[in-house]
Amino acid sequence: MPALWTENPALAAVYDVECAGRHDHDFYVGLAAAVGAQSVVDIGCGTGVFAVDLAGRGHDVIGVDPAGRMLEIARRRSAASSTVHWIHGVADDVPTAAADLAVLMGHVAQYFIADEDWSRTLGQVHRILVPGGRLAFETRNPVVDWAQRWTRERTRATYRHPEGGNFTSWVQAVSVTGSHESYTTTHEGHTVLPDGRHLVASETLRFRSEEKIFGSLDEAGFDIETTWGGWDGSPRDTAAEELIVLAKRR
Repeated sequence: MPALWTENPALAAVYDVECAGRHDHDFYVGLAAAVGAQSVVDIGCGTGVFAVDLAGRGHDVIGVDPAGRMLEIARRRSAASSTVHWIHGVADDVPTAAADLAVLMGHVAQYFIADEDWSRTLGQVHRILVPGGRLAFETRNPVVDWAQRWTRERTRATYRHPEGGNFTSWVQAVSVTGSHESYTTTHEGHTVLPDGRHLVASETLRFRSEEKIFGSLDEAGFDIETTWGGWDGSPRDTAAEELIVLAKRR
């Protein structure tokens, strides 16, 4: 497995500043309440913002992530973090029938590049969930020209560093391979720290068509329950930026 950029302590330290925002967070918090979830597994939990929030609201939570540096931050987050069961690993490492809701937040679904890896993960989620349990996740609409949006000019921003001073970051698309409706992109994240260090992290994402997403869920033993096109609860359509899915384990 290639080295994870999330294991870089300098990048992990600024992750929450760059990713501040509550649209997806609040959507999934509301969804957990709406489906009456008692136990939730947050797959790809990162620094634990969502997992800790759920725990503070009374849910039993498992947070799992392959990056130990991110989990170190998660464990320090608040008193509620002590009630979360943290797992340094992947979905394979979560116990069977551990939850009635699994969430892949932050476009985690797109990090599974190979179709066999995505199918394997769905199979593991099926194992993790109790019968009738639900899976919720989102993926970007491949019809949108994301490479055109991910340029230095459009994404460059300056933030306050948690330890003082300012840092600047931007994203630059590098390559796109595949068909118009299902493809893979590679982009570079640039971060210039207050001390002048310029860090570059490469990331590859998979953009699957709606047909491929739905087909993979069916093969893994899930039925589509609801879909949305935006964090405001709007219905999905061909032009929506997101495909947000709630599926039920058969």
